[in-house]
Amino acid sequence: MKKTTKTPKTGSDFRPLAILAGAVILALIFVAAIVLSVPAGTPTGQSDAIRIGAIYNLNGSQSSLDIPSARGARLAAAQINERGGIGGRQVILTEYDGKTNTTEIAADADRLIGTDHVQVIIGMSDSDMVLPAARVAAGARTVFVTSGATSPLLPGQVPGYLYLACYGDNTQAAAAAEFAQSDLNATTALVVMDNSTEYTRLLPKYFMERFAEGGGTITKVVPYEGSQDIPSVAGKLSGTAVPAPGVVLVACGPEDCGAAIRAVRAAGITAPVIGGDSMDSPKLAAAAGPDAGRIVYTTHGDISTSSADPDTSAFIKRYYIEYGEKPNAFAALGYDTVNVAAQAAALSPSDIRAGLVSLKTYDGLTGTIAYHNNAQIPEKSVTLMELNGGTVRSLGERVPRIVPAP
Repeated sequence: MKKTTKTPKTGSDFRPLAILAGAVILALIFVAAIVLSVPAGTPTGQSDAIRIGAIYNLNGSQSSLDIPSARGARLAAAQINERGGIGGRQVILTEYDGKTNTTEIAADADRLIGTDHVQVIIGMSDSDMVLPAARVAAGARTVFVTSGATSPLLPGQVPGYLYLACYGDNTQAAAAAEFAQSDLNATTALVVMDNSTEYTRLLPKYFMERFAEGGGTITKVVPYEGSQDIPSVAGKLSGTAVPAPGVVLVACGPEDCGAAIRAVRAAGITAPVIGGDSMDSPKLAAAAGPDAGRIVYTTHGDISTSSADPDTSAFIKRYYIEYGEKPNAFAALGYDTVNVAAQAAALSPSDIRAGLVSLKTYDGLTGTIAYHNNAQIPEKSVTLMELNGGTVRSLGERVPRIVPAP
């Protein structure tokens, strides 16, 4: 449009101009009020977006599990938005690095709620790491869905606000014990456990309970206190190899599993090693060394190219394109958790708990996720994987016959 020049008005024209100016000021105030009502960090035009906060430990001892989970979460949010969102609503995923530091993690949760105004928070793979964030969230009546922390005690520690997208340690420990007896023909078990974390205390507790209930005998329990104490394990195992145990349960943190397995082998024990989902890492083969022997571990799904599931195959391909490496089960857990949280938020934006219950069933890469009868932990099958001679293969899925009470 061609611009025209007008002579400034004076006298009787002043009053209408003042009225117009006042109207403009009021309009600007109104617009400002709208802008200020949009949560911080929300892009313009996305005030109705599904806002998910994520805390993952991208640095520190938990990073080997949380980096894949964070990547899976980002991929899920991207794909939801590529499909046009959920009911037309885009997903905004705001992510912070917890740095494997509980003080930092609690501050991250507070920031996600107070500054970013998220509707739900997800993340992390360790029970000790999750609790500080979940308690902050519960204090603000915000639901936290952990993608990989497996303590079945968590819901009771943060009632009504802490949900698991994964199974509990009692479930995976029971599956490991039953497998040891039915498939490895083990009647005796040696237990090597890190006594410094909730996960590595609970896993052997439930394993020993289920193994004994199945008629097995625990020959010895060898505790150690964190990674710095692993060198003492071989000495503590002296004399344990005679009589040789049928299986060795190793309960270890994700960064310590290789060293703990090496300590068992250094003591002359050749029985199969069995462990939990902390062993699900592409670094395990190199960390355990060429003399690691047979290792079996429980995890949340067979996320490998041998999987016959087309959704899993598509996920592996996209993940590799984005990140240049193959995903593991923790990457799939992060992916599933964003989908569950987003769908729950879409169903019930003001009450995520109601949305989780209304979700009924989500068929994810790591199995079916549903929260029925006030449960905060889904009932899922356990996948068993074997590492032998540097090669990893799936041993199939198992639903344990009996699961110890939390």
